[in-house]
Amino acid sequence: MHLTLHEQERLMIRITADLVERRLIEDPTLELNYPEVMALFSAYVLEAARHDWKTVAELMDTNLSDVAQRLQDRLTKLNTGITLPGPPGTPTLKIMPGVREMITDVQVEATFKDGTKLVTIPEPLKAEDPMTDYPGKQELLPNEDQYAVVYNTDDQGDPLPAEDLWVKNTADRPIQVGSHFHLADVNAHLKFFVDQTCAQEANVRGKRLHIPAGTSERIDPTTPCRVRVVPVQGAKLVKGLRAGKSPNAPAGSPLDPDVSR
Repeated sequence: MHLTLHEQERLMIRITADLVERRLIEDPTLELNYPEVMALFSAYVLEAARHDWKTVAELMDTNLSDVAQRLQDRLTKLNTGITLPGPPGTPTLKIMPGVREMITDVQVEATFKDGTKLVTIPEPLKAEDPMTDYPGKQELLPNEDQYAVVYNTDDQGDPLPAEDLWVKNTADRPIQVGSHFHLADVNAHLKFFVDQTCAQEANVRGKRLHIPAGTSERIDPTTPCRVRVVPVQGAKLVKGLRAGKSPNAPAGSPLDPDVSR
């Protein structure tokens, strides 16, 4: 039997979902990782389309409780005696910290009775609480001054050296910059200067915003504004952003751009 790449992919999804189900039989409270959650959602959509349980519109509203309920029904039908955690009649699945923020949507090309269609599930793990917890995020108390809180410290717990710069957004719309984004890699419309006159550009290589982890700074267009920056810590390597803009590795290191290869 010859399978196309698309058919092989569907088969791998089904096998992975079956493996996750076996793991949950061993431990119903197991915290699922990213591939396991994606496999369960994808398999749910594929099976629902194949058996004509739901329409495309209905599948777009799929959430974690739907997947958990379907899995609980399968476990009950197989007489496993396994009960997933959660209130009576409302089974749920436990997820590793950080996975919820990794899955912004799930897209599955499923075969329905009237043909193959792309099913997109937006924010399938969206938290009911709007104050979603992101890995490393620091929540400030109401009316708490972010500069009154000690954060962005070194390995000894001492505050990182901070400096004030001025930034000008030359675009026609606001630009949002995250707490740990390397400033030399940000949108090219953001220009950093040493003072309010904006006469001399500042070197922001190896620096990031001095704001609490998990937060961001909104830079509005035209009018320059002041920002506080701190140096990037660790090995000072920022990969996967704009080529040639990552901070230097320690001097003399094979990864140091100044060292000839």
